[in-house]
Amino acid sequence: MRFETSTGVSLHVDVFGDATAPPLLLIHGSTLTGWRDYGQLSNMVERFSRSYRVILPDCRGHGRSQATWTRGRLDYSFSQMAADMAELLRGLGGAPAFVAGHSNGGNVALFMAKEQPAVTRAAVLLAANAYIDEHVRYRVPVGMDPDRVARQSPDWMNEMIELHDSTHGNGYWRHLLQATILETITAPEWTRKDLKDLNVPCLCVQGELDRTNAPGRHAQVLAEWLPRAELWVPEGIGHSVHHELPDAFEQRVTAFFERVADLSVRSS
Repeated sequence: MRFETSTGVSLHVDVFGDATAPPLLLIHGSTLTGWRDYGQLSNMVERFSRSYRVILPDCRGHGRSQATWTRGRLDYSFSQMAADMAELLRGLGGAPAFVAGHSNGGNVALFMAKEQPAVTRAAVLLAANAYIDEHVRYRVPVGMDPDRVARQSPDWMNEMIELHDSTHGNGYWRHLLQATILETITAPEWTRKDLKDLNVPCLCVQGELDRTNAPGRHAQVLAEWLPRAELWVPEGIGHSVHHELPDAFEQRVTAFFERVADLSVRSS
C-alpha cells in the first residue's frame, strides 16, 4: 500500500497480522528494504505477526518508497526518516508502537526514541550507534564505496540493483550508497548528556563479532547512556542477529516488549 506524508513523500508499506494486535514497526537496515530484511533474509515478519500488527515500510529513497533530492544529492537523514516513520504510525493508527530497527534502521529507531517519543512505546536498537568512532568514520567510506562494491562485491551490487534501480532508475544504487556513507559518518553524534532525558525503554543489541560496531562497543555505550536500557550481546554473532539467531532474537525481543507492556499496566 501507499502512504503519503504531509510533505508529499510517498512511502511503500506492508501491514501484517491482526489489526487489533499491538503495533510493531520494523525498520530495515542499510541498502535493504523492509521485506528483504525481515521477510526474505529473516522470517521476522512471519514470527512477529502472530502476536503483533507488523508495520513494514521501505524507508524514504529505498525500494518502492519515493526518493527526494536536494541540490542534486539524494536525501538521506536518520532524523528525517524518523519523522516519516512517526507520521506513518499516526496515519495508520499505530501510535504509540513498539519499534525495532536494524543497522542504520537501528539509528532511525534511536532517533524516534529521542525525537519522536510520543509514538515510540519501546525500541530495539539492533547494531545501532549513538556516536561516530574512528573505526566507523574510516571503514564505512571504504566498505560502501560504489566502485569497490562493483569490483569486489557483485552479489551485493546486484541485490541493490534489484531492490532499488527498478523503481528509481539505472545506477541509483550508487547514489544510495553515497548518501548512506555521508549520513553514517556524520550522524548520530550524541553524548551521554544529549541522551540523559530519553525515557523510552530500549533494548540495545549487538553481535559480539559485529565488524562495524563491536570495536566501538556501541551497544554497551548505549546501554550505559540511556536511562531505561537493557543490553544483549550474543556471543559469536555478527551484524545481523535476527538473521543469525532468529529463535533467540524473537524470544528476547518479545520478552522485552512484554516487560514494557507490563510496566505500563502497573503504572496506569
